[in-house]
Amino acid sequence: MAKLYVVATPIGNLEDIGLRALRILKEVDFILCEDTRVTKKLLKHYEIKTRTVSYHQHSNSAKTDFILRLLKKDKKLALVSDSGTPCISDPGGKLVQAVVEGLGDKVEIESVPGPSALTAAVSISGFPVDKFLFLGFPPHKKGRQKFLSQILESKTPVVIFESRYRILKFLQELRKKFLEKGEGEGLKEKDTTSLVICRELSKMHETIYRGGVDDLIAQLDPKKEGSPKDQKGEFVVVIY
Repeated sequence: MAKLYVVATPIGNLEDIGLRALRILKEVDFILCEDTRVTKKLLKHYEIKTRTVSYHQHSNSAKTDFILRLLKKDKKLALVSDSGTPCISDPGGKLVQAVVEGLGDKVEIESVPGPSALTAAVSISGFPVDKFLFLGFPPHKKGRQKFLSQILESKTPVVIFESRYRILKFLQELRKKFLEKGEGEGLKEKDTTSLVICRELSKMHETIYRGGVDDLIAQLDPKKEGSPKDQKGEFVVVIY
């Protein structure tokens, strides 16, 4: 029977991968990658020779059809993202949906859990996270104000992803939204761990920023050494 494994890969440190994940990456017929160049670094490290196929946000319907044909031939495939768990704010979710809708019970879909920037950030936030709201990446234009309002209105911690190019803009807009709601001073007086920003989790230059929104804007000042303009990757922001 055809099988699609959704395999979590390290978010930074290559040692953060499970034995089962390594076995499956060796055994499948193809590995579907967000970026084959990134995945091949992991595969080379563990001497895995499995063939790779690119599947990313710009992949068209022809690529999806090609993958569905492989599954119709009872191939075993592993879906990975550049880092962490696929399908969380990740194009892999569309592929899994297409497999479910197109092939149904003819394909077994199996999760191979492991690293996730989302859970890693939540676990070290210091906030009460028995419940939290995950909103993914902020929209660039349409729906952005509604997105910010959701954060303000949430009764539980909110987690978002943001790129190094837009993290400061996001914080500045969040601050403005707080002030518009008449809560700016309340936020400032609140416990200083009202936000936690994580960058380069599990990597050599892992940094955790904690503080109020004004504090974090100052800490991420682009004029400072080590500011977002000098950094790679994405940020995980926990707001409470």
